[in-house]
Amino acid sequence: MLARVSRSGSSTASAARSITTRLVHGGVSKTGTIRKSVPSLSEGTFRGEYLKLRSGFHDIKSLDDAIDLFGDMVRSHRLPSAIDFNKLMGVVVKMDRPDVVISLYKKMEMRRIPCNIYSFTILLKCFCSCRKFSFALSTFGKMTKLGFHPDVVTFNTLLHGFCLEERISEAVALFDQMVETGCQPDVVTVNTLMNGLCREGRILEAVALLDRMVEMGCAPNVTTFTTLINGLCLEGRVLEAVALVTKMVEKGHQPDAFTYGTIVNGMCKMGDTVSALNLLRKMEEDSHFKADVVSYNAIIDRLCKDGLHTEAQNLFDEMHEKGVSPNVITYNCMIDGFCNYGKWSDAVRFLHDMIKREISPNVVTFNALINAFVKEGKFTEAEKLLDEMLCRGIFPDTVTYNSMIGGFCKHNRLDDAKRLFVLMASKGCSPDVVTFNTLIDGCCRANRIDDGMELLREMSRRGLVADTVSYTTLVHGFCQVGDLNAAEDLFQEMSSHGVCPDILTYNIMLDGLCDNGKLEKALEMFEVMQKSKIDVDTVTYNIIIHGMCKGSKVDEAWDLFCSLPINGVEPNVQTYNIMIYGFCGKSAVSEAKALFQRMKDNEYVPDECTYNTLIRGCLRARETEASAEVIKEMISNGFCADASTFKMVVDKVSAGILDKRVLDMLS
Repeated sequence: MLARVSRSGSSTASAARSITTRLVHGGVSKTGTIRKSVPSLSEGTFRGEYLKLRSGFHDIKSLDDAIDLFGDMVRSHRLPSAIDFNKLMGVVVKMDRPDVVISLYKKMEMRRIPCNIYSFTILLKCFCSCRKFSFALSTFGKMTKLGFHPDVVTFNTLLHGFCLEERISEAVALFDQMVETGCQPDVVTVNTLMNGLCREGRILEAVALLDRMVEMGCAPNVTTFTTLINGLCLEGRVLEAVALVTKMVEKGHQPDAFTYGTIVNGMCKMGDTVSALNLLRKMEEDSHFKADVVSYNAIIDRLCKDGLHTEAQNLFDEMHEKGVSPNVITYNCMIDGFCNYGKWSDAVRFLHDMIKREISPNVVTFNALINAFVKEGKFTEAEKLLDEMLCRGIFPDTVTYNSMIGGFCKHNRLDDAKRLFVLMASKGCSPDVVTFNTLIDGCCRANRIDDGMELLREMSRRGLVADTVSYTTLVHGFCQVGDLNAAEDLFQEMSSHGVCPDILTYNIMLDGLCDNGKLEKALEMFEVMQKSKIDVDTVTYNIIIHGMCKGSKVDEAWDLFCSLPINGVEPNVQTYNIMIYGFCGKSAVSEAKALFQRMKDNEYVPDECTYNTLIRGCLRARETEASAEVIKEMISNGFCADASTFKMVVDKVSAGILDKRVLDMLS
């Protein structure tokens, strides 16, 4: 019994085997009888099939028919021309079976059946469709060696292949080669290359290509302009895109809904919803077309992201009024927008509305709602939605489970998070790095660092590579529980495994070392950071300055503070607070007061910590008048004394050192 090649998706190998079998056994059918539908050419019936070939293959209804006819053609005493074979291949190409075409051409090559330029072009197209681009290149080389001159269609096919493979520089080189050989590019050539350039962000080259196109006498069409407009919008160059629309109209091309929709989307990505809405109105005034759901979706999405929910709701209602049917993306934009601002009840209302209108929610819809409920701590509602998903045949994805696991971890329900982690794997949804990082963070929050380390090892066993977040979270966990040795070991392991510590990792290590009295080690690490040319930030300097002040190295801390402008780092209020704390700690209150004044002169606004630190410093130094002045200023600026300051004031008043009126100011 012969193997048949199915239409839907049999492999190239099985197709080739079927073809070979047919060529050997002729017209034998599945049942072993002689086929009547496509007569054998050896019986003198090829003339009939030949006429069918010429008339467009009207009787070829399936891939099987095409393969049978190919077998009859190659067995014919009078071999059909390359044109006829090309027509047959064209039919198979339209069946979306490039793999079969490749196999048939191999049979032609084995039988030395001659090909022409169009045969090679079809083969090039099929290799590109099958993502076998190296074969396409070798075929192109073979074709030229045989003396065939590629035409514009051949070049376009190979150019499209280069762009599919994201080999844009080679596509540009091929375009230049095409021009050099005297083959005039057409609008398809230019549009293909322009699309490739735009997708790679090479906008200047795409713009230059448009100018070059005009110089070559090749007229751009709507697709040319729209492609370039889309590229400009993707790069945020919306004004240039708008100018190009004007140029497009001047050249006699009418922008379509897609062209305007592209600009609307670009404006929305730039946050310019006013201009986007104005363009939407202009589209509505144009009699050629009306704004489509894509344009409405872009504006609604931007309005929701900006928290302009009333405006988004109004535009959503307008869609209904103007006969533009919202789709699942429209509803997802609305639901996600309301969820992100904690308006989950409004989001649920949209869920019910879309179901009522028979628009099926998808996994994105449920993910937005589940995430919103989890953030609110409404786990019962979130789990009900999870059940609803399953009832509708929508399978939760990694994002769904990650939201739930993250919510459980943040609400100190680590065991529930782990239960869901196990369930996730049992449902065939593989945890990703984010899943593990979320659970590791949950373990560290619960001071279950060993469990977090076990998860790190589990990642490796599952073939996942731990990232900077994985290690940094655990380093922070060990520092929090005071296990500096484990933190340092993990920090070293991180580097040895090729995971680069970032500024946050270093800051956590520095803070841990300083808090645990290991200032010298912290300073060594700080020096390594500077030599490694890591962008040391204000937080890093604050940690080191604070560590120095705690370690009675106030003078060194002051030197480092003064070096900040030289190192291109801007101090913040916390930097000043730390230094004031350092001066007060060594009873250098005059320096603390001077720095306090300098802080204000440099337009840094003192906060509650600044005032309380300085007040306590003045009280310890028995500078009662100065402390009273600072207290008065603190109160006038709307700040309060903290518990330590209040107790110290009470003690000083009780000891008769401080006037009771100062205490009254704090009461």
